Amino acid sequence: MRSDNQKTSKRVMEWEPTANRTRRGRNRSKRNGNHLTASTSKTSVVGNECQEQIKTENHKYKRQPDYCYYCETIVQNFVRHIRRNHSTEMLVAQIFSKPSNSKERRELWDKLRRKGNFLTSSQKSCKVVRKSIKNRQNLPCDNCLGLFSKKFLYRHRKKCFNGIINNKNAQAAGQAKLIINNRIDPQLKQQVFPRMRVDKVSLEAQNDLLICAFGSRYLKTHRELHFVNVTSRKMRELAKILIELKSLEPLITTMMSALRPEYFDLFVEASKRIAKYDQASEIYFSPTIAMNIATSLKQCCDIAITYAYKRDSNYLQITTAEAEAQLKTLIKLFETNWKFEVSTAAANNLNLNKWTKITIVPLASDLRLLKEYLLKIAADSIKILRNRHTFNQLIDSVYCRVILFNRKRSGELQRMLLHTYLNSSTEKGEYEEFNKVVSTAEQFLLKSIKRVVIRGKRGRGVPVLFSPDAQTHLQFLIEIRSQYMKENKYLFGKANSSSHIIGYKSLNKHAKLCGAKNPAAITSTRLRKHLATLSQLFNLSDQEIEQLSTFMGHTPGVHRNSYRLPDDVYQTAKISKLLMVMEKGGASEYQGKALEDININLNENLLSNGEESDESDGEDIFEETAKKPEQTNIQQPEIIIPKKGKIRTLVPWTQQQKKVVKEYFRKNIAKKKPPIRSECEKLKEIHKDLLDNKDWLKIKVFIQNQYTKK
Repeated sequence: MRSDNQKTSKRVMEWEPTANRTRRGRNRSKRNGNHLTASTSKTSVVGNECQEQIKTENHKYKRQPDYCYYCETIVQNFVRHIRRNHSTEMLVAQIFSKPSNSKERRELWDKLRRKGNFLTSSQKSCKVVRKSIKNRQNLPCDNCLGLFSKKFLYRHRKKCFNGIINNKNAQAAGQAKLIINNRIDPQLKQQVFPRMRVDKVSLEAQNDLLICAFGSRYLKTHRELHFVNVTSRKMRELAKILIELKSLEPLITTMMSALRPEYFDLFVEASKRIAKYDQASEIYFSPTIAMNIATSLKQCCDIAITYAYKRDSNYLQITTAEAEAQLKTLIKLFETNWKFEVSTAAANNLNLNKWTKITIVPLASDLRLLKEYLLKIAADSIKILRNRHTFNQLIDSVYCRVILFNRKRSGELQRMLLHTYLNSSTEKGEYEEFNKVVSTAEQFLLKSIKRVVIRGKRGRGVPVLFSPDAQTHLQFLIEIRSQYMKENKYLFGKANSSSHIIGYKSLNKHAKLCGAKNPAAITSTRLRKHLATLSQLFNLSDQEIEQLSTFMGHTPGVHRNSYRLPDDVYQTAKISKLLMVMEKGGASEYQGKALEDININLNENLLSNGEESDESDGEDIFEETAKKPEQTNIQQPEIIIPKKGKIRTLVPWTQQQKKVVKEYFRKNIAKKKPPIRSECEKLKEIHKDLLDNKDWLKIKVFIQNQYTKK
């Protein structure tokens, strides 16, 4: 066992080696030359993936060389090199001003080491502060620039001595330090980069000048906050294309160098790869990416043309005119050939997926159960409102009830601002003409329900109606709002945060907790479909449909095509009824009627499969009970047979009627072929008085019964 003095002296030598220590180390190396060998290191760098593997024999530790921050060279003895060559630097002078072997002095040495080693993180070798057992990705700390494992970087940032911990994501902040592109829009760097997933795809997007310019342009044209995620997604799609292009053609290094007409086929192949195209089945598993990526690539070409005009970027070492000609040629190829190579097949796959997708509509019982649950949650939260958890629970319950009442898009409602709600006018305009056409119940609703107009899709003004109970709970939340949030501008904001709630997550959570039979069907989109579906039952006029579409935030065309009764229900229940009428040849009988007014006798239609109708049973009954001579009176009294439910009226066949009909259709009975409508009506024209109480369909069924009984 070593004594404490020996351990202390070893620590001193580790942090500040002296000339004696160097001499002893050199002599020890000579004595153990055959026993101790130099360590070998293997390092691989892929984007921000920097792994270091150190192998030593007999587990002998040898400190790896460090990178000097000032002269940018690799040195074996870092402290000695700094003392001899850079003692005049301000940070070095600050280090030597601290007491020897003090904590402050060691921390300053670490700071200088990490700053130098960080310079090699984008080169072919790197040195991590602490090696991990597994080869993990490494990212720098945004405070001290030391390289740590990506998974455990957050632990270091909690105790990092060189800065104050903030709320930024540790991995996103670390990856931002690896960006070598200095010409980045500050708005893009502050808003989009922290939202991007930390991987090599995001780093590729952040380091490419053209992709960043595309993201900056998209963010300027879509200034709403929720478009930050869309910008990130589109930039990552372009980065995936660039990564595939680099694997296909080593000469491609940036997106700018890839925008050449001769690389068009490579763009097609790269798009098929990221869209997961199956060559055997000719199916895109991600068809949306394949359809939309061409638009992003054409916009990149437009930006490259702008750079060529301004000579802001050296495009292929050619003149501006040549660069413009090549880029416009590539745009022309995207416009003319892309649909044949990619987008047509992708659109077919997308349509096929939509056709086979099952339409789910929420159950009325589930919606009623959810509303009762939300009212109970709100009442309980008001009683025990003590902390931010119950405050957020009350916010969620009010939000979900407004969604259920209005069937709005969840994103539109969750971004509703507080001042928009407070500044909305509560006074209704008084119009004498309208009072005459509005009913008493409608006048009551006009006074009790509050209407607020918010921004909807494509900049449309979308009204939101607040029921009296929702207004009461919102007023209570506004009064106690200052206790849980101070600088939140959203009406449905989260406690102790500056952001709003995530609407679809709240709705999904409460749909599961309320005990609904099918909680997956309770989403904002399916609730909107549910409203449009039920609106068809009321036979709304075109003007009313237009008002409903405006309220829901879309056009009447979108309402008819996307939010109406599901196609499987409409085509099976409605259109099939029309086809059955046409099949029987009775279309002219229903002239001027709507589909809802057409009622068909399903029992008669099923007789083509060999089943008997109710008329055959009635015929047998009257044949047995009415054994009388032939009656000369053609008009027979109607006999009403009472049944459960709907009352049916049956008229018995006379012997004279049977004889005439059988004789006329004897060939049909022999061939077992039912007569058509024109033949039956021709018979009625011949015997108008005799067959006055029989329509053509009853005659047809009577003939069918004659040969089916045999």
